[in-house]
Amino acid sequence: MSQKELFVKEVVETVGDKIGEKPTTEKVEQFVKHGSLYLFFEVLNLRQEMEKLKKEIKARK
Repeated sequence: MSQKELFVKEVVETVGDKIGEKPTTEKVEQFVKHGSLYLFFEVLNLRQEMEKLKKEIKARK
């Protein structure tokens, strides 16, 4: 079994039940293929989500 396959298996076992096995496998494949660029876009997506949640919290107050 290659390192990539081991990594996919480990990640699926860790978060596959929360996210789903197929999306988890796809994200791992993207990470393996694109590395740093993939992480950069994930960070940007997380920042956008955080801003959205901050606005929702402020709107509730």
